[in-house]
Amino acid sequence: MLFHSLRVRLPLMVAAVLAIVLGAVALLSTRVVSVELRQYLASRGPRPEDLDALATELAAWRQRTGSWSGAHAILAAAGGRMERELLVVGADGRFAAATSPDETYGAVRIGEGGRRLSIMRRTPHGTGELELVEPYHVTLTAAGGSALGTLFSTPATPQGGISGGGLVGRINRALLLAALAAGTAGLLLSFALSRRILRPVEALTRAARRMEAGDLEQRVAVAGRDEIAGLARAFNAMAERRATAERLRRDLVSDVAHELRSPLTSLRCQLEALQDGLAPATPEALESLHEEARLLETLIDDLQDLALAEAGQLELERGPLDLAREVDRAVKALRPRAAEKEVRIEIEFPSDLPAVDADARRLAQILRNLLGNAVTHAPPGGSIRVKARAADGNVEVTVEDSGPGISAEHLPFLFERFYRTDASRSRATGGAGLGLAIVKQLAAAHGGRVWVESEVGRGSVFGFSLPVARE
Repeated sequence: MLFHSLRVRLPLMVAAVLAIVLGAVALLSTRVVSVELRQYLASRGPRPEDLDALATELAAWRQRTGSWSGAHAILAAAGGRMERELLVVGADGRFAAATSPDETYGAVRIGEGGRRLSIMRRTPHGTGELELVEPYHVTLTAAGGSALGTLFSTPATPQGGISGGGLVGRINRALLLAALAAGTAGLLLSFALSRRILRPVEALTRAARRMEAGDLEQRVAVAGRDEIAGLARAFNAMAERRATAERLRRDLVSDVAHELRSPLTSLRCQLEALQDGLAPATPEALESLHEEARLLETLIDDLQDLALAEAGQLELERGPLDLAREVDRAVKALRPRAAEKEVRIEIEFPSDLPAVDADARRLAQILRNLLGNAVTHAPPGGSIRVKARAADGNVEVTVEDSGPGISAEHLPFLFERFYRTDASRSRATGGAGLGLAIVKQLAAAHGGRVWVESEVGRGSVFGFSLPVARE
């Protein structure tokens, strides 16, 4: 279970990457250093003609004396001129003579036909093996062509100059130490970074679990502008939307209960009065009962339309409509009500206004709600103007009234269901608060939009748009 944690997996992943990268770098560096070292040593190697002359002299000495005794003096003189360490290995593969004193060298191993030389070497600090790859060497031959031994020119001097094998070993050890140090630093850094990265992720996980348990007020702190911070902001926005949706759901249940309670209470009281004989069954009483029943029916129809529109299941019978004619019909239906308040309704449409693609019944519902609100809020003797214009493939319609206007804090919520600007919830100011919400959903179902502009004391302008009908 611990291995599945990102806190463990991230450092392990970093460690694996570091191991691969550092191993590849060390291997490549070793190869490059070896090649460069060989080229460097080759550039500083003795001249072939010098080695050939020395080999001839040594072979003559060996044939003349019958042994390698005294060859040390010849090698010491030549090594001083060449600034190299020179040694002779006899035909039997044993050490014969060298630039250094004889006791400097011990057992000798020659491999790969002279391409690799390993020799024990004594120094003031102890005994160690000197291994040379492809050292400079010349075969010493007698006059009859028999082999007398091999002359080697090593890349090291008695005073401890450059040694190919030793240098590569030291470089490898340095690379190993550097790799260990880099790996340790990388692991420590990965632990620190993983802690920094995972801390907000763990906070998000805790907040999500608490939200799942029902705590919708959970939020996480946002710091920075990286992807984690973006995720935190998205989580907070989602939590806010969910909390808002939950509040709206509770408000919806409360508002629906409130709106249904009033007409139902009125119906129940009037019916009980008729049943107890406290009130006669006059036409006026029956008309009042009918009005309450009609109010209930209207509220239920509005709720159904709103639910269907929000769910995207509202059926529309769309087609080209003459907007001027539809507006004229809606205005005529409201003129008696406007006349009671002496409110003027004016229509200002351009003559070349294109037809709109809309459902006639739903368009009438939009117009009826907007015009009805305008008549309700217009003062006695006030005016209402209905305007339209074509813009960007749509027709924009505005309903402007000369009412008292709406304060700025209410404007963002006017198209929310059951929202009303008056705290008393009086139906004298606009019914159940569903009209504008229905307007918004019906306009959206047609591919349009809604908006409102208002200022206290200067009236209000409600607008909606509908797409232009295709020819």
